[in-house]
Amino acid sequence: MKLATLKSGGRDGTLVVVSRDLVTCQAVPTIARTLQGALDDWDQVAPRLQAVYDQLNAGTADEAESFIESACHSPLPRAYQWCDGSAYINHVELVR
Repeated sequence: MKLATLKSGGRDGTLVVVSRDLVTCQAVPTIARTLQGALDDWDQVAPRLQAVYDQLNAGTADEAESFIESACHSPLPRAYQWCDGSAYINHVELVR
């Protein structure tokens, strides 16, 4: 299964399922609006995303549109991260 994030749809982009040949895609807002949302509920949404992927590859997806790679955002535009600053001398001096 191929997933991508389009630049449209706000700061987190819009999740789309992309066909195997990278020719078509389909937005799936009723399944998951963003890739982060899909990952958070993966067990529930994966089978539904797979069904859309299968339809795209079979040419039977009703809402398929052309996949334009240049319209893609990074997969997780605002991924959660925890950064530890304790390796920096300034931080070490401040916490002593």
